[in-house]
Amino acid sequence: MVICDLKPFNTYRYRLETFSELRSCKWKSEPYKGQPVNPNLCTEAPFPWDVPVEVSPMFKDQKTKVKVPCTSSVEYFLFKECGHCRGRGKTRCSRCHGTGSVTSTTGDHQMFTSCSFCGGSGKRKCSKCSGKGKLLTYLQLKVKWKNHIFEYVMDHGFGFPIKCFEKSHGQNILFDEQHMVSPVVDFPENTIKNVSQRAVQQHQDEFIAPIPGQVHSPDHGIATWNAIAHPRVKFPATMSIRKQKQIIELLYLTRVEYEWHGKHYSYYVYGNENKVYAEYYPKKCCCTVM
Repeated sequence: MVICDLKPFNTYRYRLETFSELRSCKWKSEPYKGQPVNPNLCTEAPFPWDVPVEVSPMFKDQKTKVKVPCTSSVEYFLFKECGHCRGRGKTRCSRCHGTGSVTSTTGDHQMFTSCSFCGGSGKRKCSKCSGKGKLLTYLQLKVKWKNHIFEYVMDHGFGFPIKCFEKSHGQNILFDEQHMVSPVVDFPENTIKNVSQRAVQQHQDEFIAPIPGQVHSPDHGIATWNAIAHPRVKFPATMSIRKQKQIIELLYLTRVEYEWHGKHYSYYVYGNENKVYAEYYPKKCCCTVM
């Protein structure tokens, strides 16, 4: 094999990552076992989107659940007692239907025996409040983080399949990470600048949901909310961007033209790994190029 020529066709890859945060919440209840509750009915709780929640690491899908501060209540919420057992802590046994005994048949005789399920009392510990008779009610915040990726590789149309770069790396020539990135403007390739403009605008339009204004009035200032005064309020889910980063890579690509037994062929060497792609080559069974 005789190497005839090496032609560089280096290109660029643009990558935008947007780390979004989705928040939603709903009222939850659990058996009251002496947990701390809101001591003052006038205490103002933060809105669900104002509760600080740490996330680590960034740009990795994850989720968590937290209690919204100052929303735990036992006596002053929608109900004062467990609605399942009406505050008694016990419910009727489902096996003996509250009689405390069950019938068994032996031959022609019927016998009444104590119900082993409830110990003959006809009642069982309430499964809702665990026999406490009271429920602790609080607002639970669900936070879900998701990483969204946009990627574009410039294709010069030289016959090299761009998809080969999916598992290959290049050299970073631009790295920008902040809360909200701005489109790339200072770059020699107009195509990359235009792609960056569209990608950044698309992600910011898609992953920023405005905080609903109908829940609180604009003069709330720091956006607080009295959990006791508005127990039935519903909070629509809201989404925001936690962080963004954009990267431009220089992708190495070289076409190698060679001659084999008087015929001309070519193959490509690409990426930092110097991988080889050849669509056609002679003597496939024993060619050392591959």
